[in-house]
Amino acid sequence: MDQTFLLKLLLSFFIGGIWITFATIIAERFGSKLGGVIAGIPSTIIISLFFIGWTQSPIIASKATTVVPIIMGIDALFVVVYALLRNRQFYIAIACALIFWAVSSFILALVGFDSFLISLIGFVVLVVLSYYILEKRYSFPSESPKYTKYTLPLLAIRGILSGSIIAFAVLMAKIAGPLVGGMFSAFPAVMLSTMIITYYSHGTNFSLAVLKIITVSGPINVVAYAIAVRYLYGSVGLFWGTVLSFIVSLISSFLVYQFVKRKMI
Repeated sequence: MDQTFLLKLLLSFFIGGIWITFATIIAERFGSKLGGVIAGIPSTIIISLFFIGWTQSPIIASKATTVVPIIMGIDALFVVVYALLRNRQFYIAIACALIFWAVSSFILALVGFDSFLISLIGFVVLVVLSYYILEKRYSFPSESPKYTKYTLPLLAIRGILSGSIIAFAVLMAKIAGPLVGGMFSAFPAVMLSTMIITYYSHGTNFSLAVLKIITVSGPINVVAYAIAVRYLYGSVGLFWGTVLSFIVSLISSFLVYQFVKRKMI
């Protein structure tokens, strides 16, 4: 295993673990709306596309964004499946959601999906559908701040759990072959780790409240980042393309938060 990939793996573990831990603390301190938006700010995709651009070329990294929108739509439905099965045992709901994600991603990889326009259309359809189910059809309410006593072991467990899930997805994307590897490059690691942490911290209702927001904020902000990368990596290069794309995603996150505050219960 080359040193560049080991660096990518370690960065994914530490940045992912720290980011998700931070997002769950924000959700507990300030409520599920802000926490869900924070968790939806791009993190691991920044590492993935940067390393593709570094080890191959910025142009190849730009082309790698083709499937990002449709995959983020599938990740949103991953949360919907979990929500619909919320009254069953926790791990049954998670298992069914993962099976749904695996089958959907496998089909996408099998057909060799390669249309950015269709990817964007699919993203819009799936995210709007997910929003309708979670916000309008079932109306899962947002949650107010929760008291949590933060200890070093608690924070370490959160960080190690979320970092391990993200690093596992990165590792599988590297070693599992082109088909399965392509699937795991879009694994909903942030959603899954947030799902587990918030459930065990405060139960199903709080977990769904945070995830409902991530289902909107995550796909929109990640796709905003991916679109920026698609058009900036080739024109301004890897470093500035990454910086400017992240700024675009922060602007997107701010706008999403305004929508969440005003339009979501």
